[in-house]
Amino acid sequence: MRNTKNKKIKVMQFICSLTLGGAETLLLDVLENFDNKNIEFITVILNDKTDITLKNKLLKVCPDSYFLNRKEGSKNPKYFFELLKIIKKHKIQVIHSHDYGSKLFSILFKLLNPNLKLIYTVHNMHIMNKITGWKYFLHKNFIDLNIAISEAVKTHCQNHKINKVKRIYNSIKVNKFINNTKKSENDIYKIINVSRIDHLVKGQDILIKALKICKDRGCQFECEFVGDIEDKKYSGSYKYLKDFVSKYKMEKEVKFLGKKDNIPEFLNRADLFVLPSRNEGFGIVILEAMAAKVPVLASNIDGPAEIIKNGKNGFLFETENPDDLAEKILYLYENRDALVKITDTSSNFVKDFDISKMVKQYQDVYYFITSS
Repeated sequence: MRNTKNKKIKVMQFICSLTLGGAETLLLDVLENFDNKNIEFITVILNDKTDITLKNKLLKVCPDSYFLNRKEGSKNPKYFFELLKIIKKHKIQVIHSHDYGSKLFSILFKLLNPNLKLIYTVHNMHIMNKITGWKYFLHKNFIDLNIAISEAVKTHCQNHKINKVKRIYNSIKVNKFINNTKKSENDIYKIINVSRIDHLVKGQDILIKALKICKDRGCQFECEFVGDIEDKKYSGSYKYLKDFVSKYKMEKEVKFLGKKDNIPEFLNRADLFVLPSRNEGFGIVILEAMAAKVPVLASNIDGPAEIIKNGKNGFLFETENPDDLAEKILYLYENRDALVKITDTSSNFVKDFDISKMVKQYQDVYYFITSS
């Protein structure tokens, strides 16, 4: 890589929505912790799905932010011209897109300006399975660099012959989650899940089934599901899960709290964090729980298994198996005192995933791609 660290670079961060999701939170953390004066950011939120708290935070860390308020799926050409105007106004050199819709718009602008550099962060496993035909051709030939959030995602890209890919692990502000609060020693075991309320991907139904088994075997617990319950896109999933809870008569034990922006506070009062996902490219909330010294139990799938060394810094259960999940929960419930070594190991492990290291890697990428 040539030494070009003194040159000015203008980067447009581009994403369709600004809601309480992993990609959106990560983007805000990167912008907040990026202190290189030679790299100038502007941010564009394409659609009208915007959380007001996140919007205010974005405007604070990146005043040059645009909210186009496009209806999802709209084909109105005015948004294309608005974006083109923004790109020209700020003399953008790099567009860094974070989801499928923003990536497609980015490719259109590269067709107009071949000197424009395109970066696309691949946030999910199996996303390349959905890119076929002409969409695959455009992606393979016009995206200058794909950033994979884990080694598993990188391998997934390479298996689809997407070779312009670099792995940069998702990271967190470790200090934000450090927990010095003494856990409650009462018999009520506090379990938490933080994720999108989308059981087909995030597997909350698997956890609810496991909790029924735990309850039948005498485990006293409270389980909090933190995630947006008002998003119409996932309203069917929320109803399905609520019906599940009612069927098992666990309304007292299981609560859906909705979206929360003070996640550290909820993690700090938990005894166990469970991520029962069916599909997970990485699982940034695993890192958050580790930093908070909360024992982590997750599905044995590619993303989480890349972070968790079973029995050393966390625990894995057999994917799609509520019986195995219940056994693991009961074991951890009955052996709480033996978990101090595990949580100490995990809190040290997570220091390698501090946002400062990720920001440095992003900085190197922006310099590299504008020098090639």
